[in-house]
Amino acid sequence: MIDNPLIEKYFNNTLNEKELDEFNSLYKTNSNFKSEVEFIKNLKKVTEHQDNENFKKQLQSYDKALSNKHKKKTWLKPLMASAAIIAVIICISFIFNNSINEDALFSSYFEPSKNVTFPIVRSDTNVGLQNDAFIAYSENNFETALNLFESSYKNTNNSELLFYEGNALLALGKTNDAILKFKEHLNYSDRLSNRTHWYLALAYVKNKDLSNAKLQLQLLLKSKESFKNKETKQLLEKIE
Repeated sequence: MIDNPLIEKYFNNTLNEKELDEFNSLYKTNSNFKSEVEFIKNLKKVTEHQDNENFKKQLQSYDKALSNKHKKKTWLKPLMASAAIIAVIICISFIFNNSINEDALFSSYFEPSKNVTFPIVRSDTNVGLQNDAFIAYSENNFETALNLFESSYKNTNNSELLFYEGNALLALGKTNDAILKFKEHLNYSDRLSNRTHWYLALAYVKNKDLSNAKLQLQLLLKSKESFKNKETKQLLEKIE
């Protein structure tokens, strides 16, 4: 059992920037912490060379050795100890290789998209719904922004507004609604359409739907869009 959650997050690749700084600090200053990290690293290295078939053969050889009455009893303890160590190694490897914390992944990668559509005008005069919508959005007032985006879209049919509606919904924790909005935006072809794949993938991660998340990330890579290219590859690697 791993006592420190930072170590578990480290091997699951889910540390955020603040946690990574804390991890590095402990690794440098706390000998017990460092020893535990190094111990698990060594275990994982061993498991990279240990497949299931070899494990079965190894256990079979132990069974034969243990059942052989002509063997000296001094062989029993080392064999049993070896079998136990291998079992522990495989269990730890299984946990680390199969444990994905979707909420942590979402939190580490999601931030609402910046406004790249509409230049904001801050004025006492009434300059329109879109302007008000993007002001509210820039101030993280997503509930107000969402209502204004919806009204503005009805008036203008500007498909890019659907992209920001989806972002606002995702920021508000309305993940299912965000998925529907992003999918609606993908019916259009505008300069933000490819970027929608990134946010739709994150929404699927949040919903623990990794198969659809992978699909959206793959579509983003195939689009040759430079937006979030590095992050897309990283996230895809983590959930595969």
